[in-house]
Amino acid sequence: MKRADAPFAPPPGLRASILRWYLRHRRDLPWRRTRDPYAIWVSEIMLQQTRVETVIPFYERFLARFPAVESLARAREADVLALWSGLGYYRRARNLKRAAEVVAREHAGRLPDDPETLESLPGIGGYTAAAIASVAFGRPAAAVDGNVIRVIARIAGLRGRRDAGPLRRAVERIAAGLAKGPRPGDWTQALMELGATVCLPREPLCDRCPAARRCVAKRSGTPDRYPEAARAGVVRAERRLLLAVRRGARAFLVPDASEGGATWTLPTATLRGAGAARGAGAAERAAKRSVRSLARSLGLTGEIRGPMLRFRHRTFSHDVAYEVWSAEAGGLRAGDRAGLWAGRADLGRLPVRAPTLKAFLGLSDQSGGDRGRRRVVK
Repeated sequence: MKRADAPFAPPPGLRASILRWYLRHRRDLPWRRTRDPYAIWVSEIMLQQTRVETVIPFYERFLARFPAVESLARAREADVLALWSGLGYYRRARNLKRAAEVVAREHAGRLPDDPETLESLPGIGGYTAAAIASVAFGRPAAAVDGNVIRVIARIAGLRGRRDAGPLRRAVERIAAGLAKGPRPGDWTQALMELGATVCLPREPLCDRCPAARRCVAKRSGTPDRYPEAARAGVVRAERRLLLAVRRGARAFLVPDASEGGATWTLPTATLRGAGAARGAGAAERAAKRSVRSLARSLGLTGEIRGPMLRFRHRTFSHDVAYEVWSAEAGGLRAGDRAGLWAGRADLGRLPVRAPTLKAFLGLSDQSGGDRGRRRVVK
């Protein structure tokens, strides 16, 4: 195993063999059927921290509604966020629209082809700028993400944690050299594809890998130990209460403070400390106090029942246990909250986050008899 700062010369034929493999075995993805820089840009933003199979339908709907930079720049932010609803990380959508406005205003509607200029646009970092420059414009730019770090660290036999600066810098040096060659866009996608489908974090499929004969990690017999695991991140556990204020088949939604008010959610309370531990008597009392307080803040005077529904929602940094409580709308004061009433059919046009969708659909699927058996909060 080499130190991260040890020199590495790519074996002859490495680049050509990976390119040949990619051209034969690449997945048929919609953003690979176009050379439109705008469409490629949209795909790269959507693919940030999101699985390919999740992105595809969102990508196709988004381009059908906003087929060019100009149409996105002119759109209302609310319409953009509504089309993004369910994809998550809404800041990506807001930055995409802001960047489209800059491109329309300062670049005559044409996306810049220079990585440095691309990186100056809202929501575009170093990796995304290099990916767009190489894939859309054929620039020899090295796009380095977690997949690329893993692939190159294994081929070169580099030592170090995958989140360590020295390893990343070593990979970036090697990647920059490999980017200089024929078909830079295909080369960028080839490394991504290899890391996503063959050079997997655990149990890599070395028998399918075009770089296997040239790979130090494969020769070691323990390829999944390259690179070393990152330091475990802290995943914060939380417990949140959602209050479904009902009026027939509709529920009352409020602006989501965690998204800067750009999306909609059921009224929410977060339990901390003793109230975050589900099951204990203190936790149950804390939940009842919290849901009563939330109801009072809305001016509600009717019965509160619950929990009607429980589910978990996990992200990279949070593991959240949700409870959904139900209340009738008597006495509701919308006030400064600028709330709105929404039914199941409205969810397709409103920007709502995944937990709100889960709660809404879960309550809709419950029978009236099941609702009646839930506890009433005293």
